[in-house]
Amino acid sequence: MTKPAEPRPPRGETRPWYVGGLRFGCTQCGRCCINHGDESFVYVSTAEMRVLARHLELDLATFRRRYTTTHEGDRVLKDAADRCIFLGADHRCRVHAARPVQCRTWPFWTENLEPAVWRGRVQARCPGIGRGRLYCRAEIEAQARAADATED
Repeated sequence: MTKPAEPRPPRGETRPWYVGGLRFGCTQCGRCCINHGDESFVYVSTAEMRVLARHLELDLATFRRRYTTTHEGDRVLKDAADRCIFLGADHRCRVHAARPVQCRTWPFWTENLEPAVWRGRVQARCPGIGRGRLYCRAEIEAQARAADATED
């Protein structure tokens, strides 16, 4: 059985370069959890803090005090020696099951979906690019929208 052709885009609109999908498989190397200068903050909503606090068996106030700070008015996870405070010595996330949307949607962030960025900076930092399962366009764009919604 052949895969049906993707419908043509409306006049004046082009298909994204990843129309055929992108392969990604997390290798759990922890490189995405290390401070990369311009990408050094993990923003967290109150709902995400509640999930993390519950996961760590803490009340929300204790979680906020112990694990977060503010940056330009936004609540962010604290760094620990230029890395996420939840990145263990083994390079594994200690809160993986409860991690924020920003972490769950990596690498499918809107700013990463520019071809030069994906093939350059993102691929250089992430050994999971080009490996693993094939994410279709709809999945990629859903992840990007979820990540963008956390920035509002």
